[in-house]
Amino acid sequence: MLRSGMSRASAAQPAPVAGDAWIGKCLDGRYRIEAQLGAGGAGTVYRARHLGLDRAVALKVLRTRERWGSRMRFEREARALAQLSHEHIVSVSDCGVDGDVPYLVMELLEGESLSARLERGSLPAELACDLLLQLLEGLAYVHEHGLVHRDVKPGNLFLERSAQGRERLKLLDFGLAKLLEQSEDAAVTLSGEVFGTPAYMPPEQITGEGIDARSDVYSVGLVAFEMIAGRRAFQGHEAELLRQQLVEPLPRLSQLKPSPPAGLAAALDPLLQRATDKDKTKRFAQAREMADALAAALRAELPARPRPTARTTGAGTMSARTLAAGAVSAGTPRTPGLRARSRGRGSRAGSMLHAGAMAVCVIALAAIVVAGGIIYLLDGPRGDSHRVLLKRAIASLWGSIER
Repeated sequence: MLRSGMSRASAAQPAPVAGDAWIGKCLDGRYRIEAQLGAGGAGTVYRARHLGLDRAVALKVLRTRERWGSRMRFEREARALAQLSHEHIVSVSDCGVDGDVPYLVMELLEGESLSARLERGSLPAELACDLLLQLLEGLAYVHEHGLVHRDVKPGNLFLERSAQGRERLKLLDFGLAKLLEQSEDAAVTLSGEVFGTPAYMPPEQITGEGIDARSDVYSVGLVAFEMIAGRRAFQGHEAELLRQQLVEPLPRLSQLKPSPPAGLAAALDPLLQRATDKDKTKRFAQAREMADALAAALRAELPARPRPTARTTGAGTMSARTLAAGAVSAGTPRTPGLRARSRGRGSRAGSMLHAGAMAVCVIALAAIVVAGGIIYLLDGPRGDSHRVLLKRAIASLWGSIER
């Protein structure tokens, strides 16, 4: 059973784990292992340093005591991640095998996992919607490359802060990633063994039916609920969790106590109910479709005012912050004084623009008069055609000034 994904990598260098024989070792003569960051079902993640570049990296090694099936899953993770390059997916820079130890080198992320953040309670509604759309952007890219993650959960979602101050979500741990076109999995997993995390596992993964992009969509729905509600949708021991995943519907956000903002609950409840339908044929086909539905739902809940234009990305989604803020504030009275001040500023700006245009016209008129005097001095009484043109130009400019 895959219990946890890659854990958080904080800005401060973590202390070595007592008894970890890998600390201080050098793999392939290039990567010196400095400290353990966390352990996943397929391997252990370390903070390491690339000796040639003097750069800190995250290095994941397969435990030597694991069965060969796990090594095959690890190698599949390396191949899957090597195909992917997206701002919401952890990037892979290298992989290899040192002796009989395969390893994977990834960017070292600074921040914390979503699971660590949720230990402090639910997220602000606007942030939750923004992170949900980022997750869907990354998964849409994964699905369009013929892959399914199969273990979407808060522990496999990492939050780092971008240079602009926005929290950016990264999708981690593709140890269970499976190519869509591959129908067989028996050569990699033991017969009858279920891989995944029960609290976020779709029914078809429990029963051993076919896994596809809709399985990831189901898990996303459960993660979205947890971000808003501050608790898991389904709780209990492992057997009880699996039972609930098979038969219990997702609780509605509107029925929570305390409930989230009405606009947000109205936008998300139908979407999350569809995403977590026990019948996968009734779910969104993949992450892109769910992202488009989320954007439309948030727009529909905006108050009656000029609506922002969606910013389309490669995954067919948009920036969520403005849309989410609108959904959260739907129905909130707008301040009359603010509108009056806005109109006042607009009137003053218009007056200044008009005055500037008049000044330009007056200058142009003066230039034409001077030009007329010069033409008269040069042409004398014979410059009739020039004077006619000057009169017309003066009349046109004077009309502009009057308007």
